[in-house]
Amino acid sequence: MRNTQPPHALDAAKLWILLSAFLSAAGVALSFFHRLDLTGYLAVLTVGIALCIAAWRCGVRIRLRFCLGKWRWRRRHLLPALFVLLAALATIGGLLYAPNNYDGLTYRFPRILHWLVEHRWHWIATDEPRMNLSATGFEWFMVPLFVFTRGDRLFFLPNIAAFLLMPGMFYGMLVQLGAKRRVAWHWMWLLPAGYCFLAQAGSIGNDSLAAVYLLASVYFALKARQSKNISDLWYATIAAALVTGIKSSNVPLLLPWMLAMLPSLRLLKTRLTGTLAVAVVFLVVSVAPVGWHNLKHTGDWTGDPFGRSGMKMDSAFYGVTGNVLELFARNAMPPVMPFARSWNAEMDRLKNSPRFQTLLRHFPRFTMAWNELEQEEAAGLGVGLCVLALATLIAGLRHGELHRCWTEPNLRWGGLICASGALAFLFYMAKMGSESASRIVAAYYPLVVAGPLLLPGAGAVMRKRWWRVLACAAALSAVPLVVLTPSRPLWPALTVFRKLAAASPQNRLLERGRMVYEVYGNRADCLAPLRKYLPADRKTVGLVSGDVPQVSLWRPFGTRRVVDVIPANQARFATRSSIVVASDDAVKSLFGQSMPQWIVAMHGRVLAKEALVTKLARGSQDWYIIETGVASRSAE
Repeated sequence: MRNTQPPHALDAAKLWILLSAFLSAAGVALSFFHRLDLTGYLAVLTVGIALCIAAWRCGVRIRLRFCLGKWRWRRRHLLPALFVLLAALATIGGLLYAPNNYDGLTYRFPRILHWLVEHRWHWIATDEPRMNLSATGFEWFMVPLFVFTRGDRLFFLPNIAAFLLMPGMFYGMLVQLGAKRRVAWHWMWLLPAGYCFLAQAGSIGNDSLAAVYLLASVYFALKARQSKNISDLWYATIAAALVTGIKSSNVPLLLPWMLAMLPSLRLLKTRLTGTLAVAVVFLVVSVAPVGWHNLKHTGDWTGDPFGRSGMKMDSAFYGVTGNVLELFARNAMPPVMPFARSWNAEMDRLKNSPRFQTLLRHFPRFTMAWNELEQEEAAGLGVGLCVLALATLIAGLRHGELHRCWTEPNLRWGGLICASGALAFLFYMAKMGSESASRIVAAYYPLVVAGPLLLPGAGAVMRKRWWRVLACAAALSAVPLVVLTPSRPLWPALTVFRKLAAASPQNRLLERGRMVYEVYGNRADCLAPLRKYLPADRKTVGLVSGDVPQVSLWRPFGTRRVVDVIPANQARFATRSSIVVASDDAVKSLFGQSMPQWIVAMHGRVLAKEALVTKLARGSQDWYIIETGVASRSAE
C-alpha cells in the first residue's frame, strides 16, 4: 500500500470536517427550537464536550500531527518557507483589521444579526435578495464566534484554519489520484499561493473555504479503496455536503466526489445505521436546507426563478464563451497593475463593438476589467500559478510515456476524476455568469490544476532549473497581494499616499491610490458618521440601502435593530414616527422617486444629511436621516 500521509497531517482534516458539520447542524437545530443565542450555544458546547469525552472513552483517537519535517534552509525547502511566510502575513492582516469584505458586510454579517434578534434562521424582509438566498455554511462559523465575543474580529479564523490545512489535503488528493510524490510535494505548497486562496485567508470571504472540503471529499473517498474503512467514506460524504453548504454554485462538484466513491460503495452496506445517520447529516449541512427555504418562498431552489440577478445563463454557448474570456482576463492580471485604467478603457471599447453585443445580451454581467491592485473580490488563481500549470501541461504532453495515462489503472482512474471536475467546471460556466467568477469558482481550481500533474512528464519537468525558478516566482508573486491589498495593507499606505499626493497634487494615479486605501480603510464602518444622528431611545432604525454595508448602523451591537424599508412595509413607516436612513440612489432604485418626493410620501422631515463614499465605483452619495410619519402624528 502506498504511503500517502503528507508532511502536513491529514488527520487534522477529520477534526475540521467534524467541527464544520457540528456547527452547521447545531445552527440549523437551534434555529428550529428558536434558541439561536448564547444560551443555545452554551448547551451546544456542553453537548460537544460530552460527545468528545464519550468518543475518547470509546477509543476514538484523532492524531494532530503538524510536522513539516526538519527545516534546513536549502533550495528545496524554499517553497514551504514561502508558504509559512504567506500564512503569517495573512494571519497578521486578519488580526490587525476588522473584516471588510464587501459581501460579508452587505448581507452575510447583517443576516446573522437579523437571525439573532429573532433567535432563529428565518426569511428576512429585505431588498437585498442574497440575505435570504445564499448558502449559510460560512455563517454557521460566524454565529458562535459573534455570540461568544460580541464582535467580528475573529470571523477570519475559519478561513485561516482552512488555508493551513490546504497543503496537506492537496498532497493527499494528488497522491491518491496517482501523481508522483515529488510532484505532490512541490504543488502542495504552490496551490495555497493562488491569489483567491491567499486573499481570503485573512478575510471573511466564503469562496476558498469550499476548496478544502472538496479536497477532503475526493481524498477520503479514494483513500477508502485502500483502507477498506467505512469511516473514510463517511468523512468524504460529509465533506462533499459542506462543499455545497458553502455555496450553491458548488453543487456540480458532487460529480467528482460521487465518481471517487464508486469503488468503495459496497462498504456502506456494512454499517447501515451509521450510513443512514451520515445521510441525515449530509442533508442538514449541505445546500438542501437553503434550497428548501428558497423553494418555499420563491418557487425555485436557487431563489431566482426569473433570473433577475443576471447570473443565470439562457445560452450554454455564450455562458461558456463569456466565462472563458472573463476567467482568462482575471487570471492574466498581475498583482500590481498601475495601467489598469488604460486596459479597462480598451476593454470597454471592445465590449461596445458590434461583435460583443450578442454576448452581452446573454451574459449581462460580463466584464474583463482589471484593478490597479489585485483584490479578494475578484481574485482568481493568479497569473503565476496559471503559467506554471500551463508549462507543466505542455511539458507533460511532450513526454514520451503518455500511454501510461490509460494503461496504469491508478492514473486512468485519477484522470477520470479530474476530467469529471473539468466537466463540473464546464457545467458551471454554461449555467452561471458573474463578474466575480474568478473567485466564485475557487473550489473548482484544485481538480483543474491536478489534471496536468498526473501526466508522467510532470515529475521530469520539475527537475528543470527554469521550472524551479518559475515556481518560486509564482509563489513570490503572491507576496505583494497580501502586503499591498487595500483590505488589509501591511504597510503605511494612507500615510505614504497622502504625503506623495501632497507633494504632487496633480498626479491622478497618486490621488486614486489614496482614495482606494481610504475607502477600503473605512469600509468596515463606512456609515459610522450617521450614527451620531440616531436618537438613543430608538431601538429600531429603518434603512433604504440597496447594495450597501449596513453593519455600521447595528453598532454598538445589541443596542438597536436595523429593518429594511421596502415597498411591502413602506406604509407602516409612513404612518408612525420612525427614524429612517436612506440614500438618493437607493430611494430612486427601489421606489422610483426622487428623495424630495419620497420624503413627502413618507410624511417625513430631514434631520441630517451626510455625503459618504461606501463604494469607490459609486463615488460620493448623499445620505439622509429622516423622521417619517411626522404629518400623520401631527394630524392625530
